[in-house]
Parts: sequence; C-alpha cells; structure tokens
Amino acid sequence: MRGFVAGLLVLVGLVLVPFATVGIWLQRQILPTEAFADLATEVVQSDAVSDALANRFVDELEDREPALRFGRIVLEPAVKEAIGTPEFEQIFRLAVSDMHDQLLRGDDELSLNLDALLPIVKDLVAQVNTTVADQIPSSAGLPAITVVREDQVPELWFAVQVTRAAAWVFPILMLLALAGAVVVAEKRARTLLVAGFGVAFVCLVIGLALRTGGDLLSDDVGSVVDVRAFDAGYDIVTDSLAGQALLLGLVGLATGVAGVVWLVVGRGAPRRRAMI
Repeated sequence: MRGFVAGLLVLVGLVLVPFATVGIWLQRQILPTEAFADLATEVVQSDAVSDALANRFVDELEDREPALRFGRIVLEPAVKEAIGTPEFEQIFRLAVSDMHDQLLRGDDELSLNLDALLPIVKDLVAQVNTTVADQIPSSAGLPAITVVREDQVPELWFAVQVTRAAAWVFPILMLLALAGAVVVAEKRARTLLVAGFGVAFVCLVIGLALRTGGDLLSDDVGSVVDVRAFDAGYDIVTDSLAGQALLLGLVGLATGVAGVVWLVVGRGAPRRRAMI
C-alpha cells in the first residue's frame, strides 16, 4: 500500500509540473501590469514586430483617410521612425496597460489603441513632405489594432483564467505531492530518483513544446509580415517561460542525482558493516 500511495503521489506531482511552471510564470510575467508592459515593450522592439505594427497602423490610417494611400512611401517610414522614439514608448505602455486589462477580463482578443501616435507621425512626415503631413489628422479615432486573438493562442487564455486566482496553489501542491511520495515510500531513495528525473523529463517536454508550438500557431496568423511578427513575439514571450522550465528541470535533475547517490550509499552501507 505504501508503494502504491507513493507512486500515485509521484504521478500527481508530475502532472502538476506544467501547471506549476505556468502558474509561477504568470505570477512573474503576465499578471503584474508593469511586468506585462515590460515584456510587451521588449516584443515591440523586435524589427519584425515593429515593421508589422507600422504596416497595420498605416493600413488603418489609410482606411480612415483614403487620400493618404498616395503618400504611403513617406508615411510608413515615418511611422517606423515614430515607433523608435521615447514618446512612443510612453504611449505604447499606456496602450499595453489597457491590453493587460483586456487579458485579465478574458476578452476574446487583445488590441492596442495607438491613436495618440498620430501627432508624432505628423511631425515626422512634415519634415519630408508637408502635403502628406497636412492630410494626417491629429486624432483620427483609429480603431484598435488587434494583436492576437484567443483562437490563435487559446493556451494563454486558458492558463490565465485557470491559474489567475490560484497560481501559487499548483507549485505548492506539486511540492507536497512529490515530498509526500518520498516520505511515504518504503524505498525513499528510489522514489526521490524517479521524482527528480521525472520532473526533469516533463520540463524537457515543456521546453520542446514551446519551441515547436510557434510554427503550428503561426499557420493561422495571416500575411507573411504578420507571421514574421508573430514568430518574433512568440520567441520573446516564451523565452522566459522556457527559461523557467529549464531552471525547474535542473532542480529536478539535481534531485534525481541526489536520489542516485542516496541509493548507492545506502547499498554500500550494509557491505561496510559486514566487512567490519
């Protein structure tokens, strides 16, 4: 019975490893507004993401002001330059804070309202072509730019909603289950070995899934520009999660090695006593 209970607890602990990893990551990177804004700012600094954002911004502006289509050759570089300014970072962080609220509310898409960027773009275009600049309104009431939809990354929405209220419960339950398995087990060294290497293996699977998941998700994104932006943003966002999984995997590996040492030392003790 002790062996059965220990094995069951190890299984429960290993099943909880992905939830614990995501839960800790959400508490560190997604749920705090400042951390979320920092991560989003790092994403938009990627060339692929800033290019896609500039392209979408110009598209929305042209839809609102059709005459600007003839000035796109001037307008798009100006938007890209505006995205690199300190003023843009302030505007972007405010927009991202609103997007963060959308995520926590469970909205089915995350979108950015960058209407406040128009005066900066207008000034930059005016340095090149005053005619095009005069056609840019100071505020056009641009529709929010959709960043990602729930049907593209349903795992993120599911993880946020499931772990939001109890993100620390999963790591605690995981530790209790694995520690309880070692305490209950008759062969504790072997149980520690299995639990440690099991955690390392699950974390390896998580890392591989994160690396291959981007290619599968990007199939539904749309244009080539959007795919490049999605891939760049996906890599940046998942790097921190993959790093955390790697750290937990190393802890599991060290625990497994400790179990091996315990097992070897335990087997050698009776022999030494017999020799004495």
